[in-house]
Amino acid sequence: MPHTSIKVTNETRARMKDLGGKYEGTLTEALDLLEGARFWEQAEAGKQWLDSLSDAERAERRSRPDALDQAFSGR
Repeated sequence: MPHTSIKVTNETRARMKDLGGKYEGTLTEALDLLEGARFWEQAEAGKQWLDSLSDAERAERRSRPDALDQAFSGR
């Protein structure tokens, strides 16, 4: 896979170096954690939205084939 360079501040580079791993591994791990956190934020928001619906609205939405996608998008 081709490589590229990215600009980071000296402070950020020092923080990555302090973690002791290779820069790419550190970035990949950080991105994985961020993606995971955002997934759970979205899941929690969807759950809160679903909980705000009446029993009848929840039952109607659960009967749809796209119910899970709709819950995650808050519709």
